[in-house]
Amino acid sequence: MSDTGTKIPRFAVVGRVNKGKSSVIASLIENDAVKISPRPGTTTECVRYDVEVDGRVLFSVIDTPGFEDAPRALHWIKQREETAADRVERVRELVAAFEGTDDFVQERRLLRPILDGAAILYVVNGDEPYRRNYETEMEILRYTGQPAMALINRSGSGAHVDDWRRALNQYFKLVRFFDAHAVAWENRRKLLEAFATLEPKWESSIAQAVSALQAQEERRTYQVANIIADMLVDALTLHLSVVLPDERALPHERSRLERDFHDRLRDIEKKAHQKIATVYLHRLDDWSPETDIELGPSDDLFSKETWDVMGLSPRALLTLTTLTGAAAGGAVDAAVGFASAFTGTVLGGLGGLGVGVYELTRRFASASNVADQAMSAVKDPKDGYRVRVGPHPSLNFPFVLLARSLDHASRVQAWAHAKKELPPPGEGESVVDRIDASTKRRLSKVFSTIQKKYRDVPREARAELRKLVHQLADQ
Repeated sequence: MSDTGTKIPRFAVVGRVNKGKSSVIASLIENDAVKISPRPGTTTECVRYDVEVDGRVLFSVIDTPGFEDAPRALHWIKQREETAADRVERVRELVAAFEGTDDFVQERRLLRPILDGAAILYVVNGDEPYRRNYETEMEILRYTGQPAMALINRSGSGAHVDDWRRALNQYFKLVRFFDAHAVAWENRRKLLEAFATLEPKWESSIAQAVSALQAQEERRTYQVANIIADMLVDALTLHLSVVLPDERALPHERSRLERDFHDRLRDIEKKAHQKIATVYLHRLDDWSPETDIELGPSDDLFSKETWDVMGLSPRALLTLTTLTGAAAGGAVDAAVGFASAFTGTVLGGLGGLGVGVYELTRRFASASNVADQAMSAVKDPKDGYRVRVGPHPSLNFPFVLLARSLDHASRVQAWAHAKKELPPPGEGESVVDRIDASTKRRLSKVFSTIQKKYRDVPREARAELRKLVHQLADQ
């Protein structure tokens, strides 16, 4: 007996093998575990996937095998039908009559969930020509009497989309386009809303599902912003030190310590990027966002190309440091009642300009002797010569980290589960270039505070950073 009136909508995804059926399912349910393979016959059994949010099933998607011998099955049904009114019963009869035999195995498997109440989502490949032999399987699906929608999967040229649309309109109540390899939240939402028109009794359930998934997207943005903010604090407070027997050992240990420091910064970033991927339910397994094999010379966190693209532009950096210096000088002028004739402001601005020029080329941190032995773990200065590298002193470094993480989050958000590769970086304006000047100054100030107070970052600085990152992530 049909249960299209149940509260939880169910959709049987039907189509020939390797026409994008499994890719559509993977993108719809956000599950990398769905089998996607160029080999025929990947799906041989029906597999049901429940889409859940907060432990509540919103809807179910059923992956079905393709038709095996649709022309013969349709011929069998038509031989026994008397009127259109008994077609559903003839389809049921087909499934029952060949139970336990080797005949119509695939047809029986895919028809069972449909006859049990699942709506039909028929998937075709709009990149391939339409052929008349598809009509037999579409006719069988129509005979089931279940609500049905056709989905034209278009991942390439879409050269044959018009032919498909004209043919599908004759068999299906709704025809929609879908690129499973470039699906984002908006595409999923529109498709779900289209589902609601197939069965009016599901309208309320689909509306609740869309609302729940929208709330989930907002929570994901919140989680990603927290991951990025925490990563920035970890990176800006990282420092390594080593105690050497005497000063003569420094040349031998400096390069090793500096290399270890920068590698740890790379690792902090990589782990944060992996966490962002898991927020969007991507199964990582052995994958990492940027493995050594995948890295090109321009992808490394400390490459000149990376800083040129992701960091503050020379003009923005000089403007920022000049304004910061002028503000500091202005505070001095105010303290003396402006008796200095704004000398502090002018000198502070010039000083900030000098810092900005220096910052343009400072991508790497250097190891140096720690003069303040009172803060050292060495109890007696005579016990050794303490050398420290970090925290990274560059004003531009945190902006590079921030831009790379926001860009990565954007790519992960647009990463369809039907694809194994992360989408390539977007072209055009840098992420930091889109940040307004006021926000850049606030970020620069909080970055500087964290770098200076690296041993015990003030709670206020952490809170301010999270607030700013959340604003950027929302945008």
